[in-house]
Amino acid sequence: MNLQNLLDDERAREARRQERRTPRHRIALVVGAVGAAMAIGTGAALTAAAMSEINADGQEIAASTVTPDVSAPARPDTAAVPTPTTNDPLASAAPAPASGATDDPVEDAVAPEPGGIATIRGYTVYDETSDLDLIPRPSAEFIEEWALDVEVGLMQDHLDAVCMAEKGFKAAFIPMWQTWETGDTMAVIDELDTFNDARTPEWHEAMFGADDQPLGDAYDWQQAGCHGASVHATGMDGAH
Repeated sequence: MNLQNLLDDERAREARRQERRTPRHRIALVVGAVGAAMAIGTGAALTAAAMSEINADGQEIAASTVTPDVSAPARPDTAAVPTPTTNDPLASAAPAPASGATDDPVEDAVAPEPGGIATIRGYTVYDETSDLDLIPRPSAEFIEEWALDVEVGLMQDHLDAVCMAEKGFKAAFIPMWQTWETGDTMAVIDELDTFNDARTPEWHEAMFGADDQPLGDAYDWQQAGCHGASVHATGMDGAH
């Protein structure tokens, strides 16, 4: 195809239209020429396009020739590219801790024996609500070796706890003969005092009476607090 001949023909037709004085209008002409050079081995394709706008007076408004750059790769459509998100479970999930792992392992608490309310250093703590029949007794050999009256001791502990509870204090107890052979009696007593909040003057007076109570032959169990009453109840005034 001859591009110049096409343009000449179009200019001639436009001149004839001007002679007929047609109404003002705009004409857009697009001429495309495609040449293939495959036969001579160049392997390239050329596409040409021309745009011309002519007004009513025949004046040329614009003309341009566009040749696409076939060497540059096509730019991907950004709208078609998926946007990364932070919801990817493989990217955002933190590694799970090993089964059973813990930052602050806590030793299992020792459960109290039947009738008990707590444990201190592995020993069961009892109080005024405990059934004395549920408290384990030592062996006969132990009782004989230590010349121990287990029943009197447990009854006094129980009566002390009942009396102190009536006065608004706590006097939970541990049978101390359980600690004798282990050698931790004093440590258990210290923790039991803390458990009962027994280190106040008010608690001490409620349990043992005032510091100026009469002693010796003048001893009066009625002035010796809850423990004086429990000693009297068990018939042990002479051993006060």
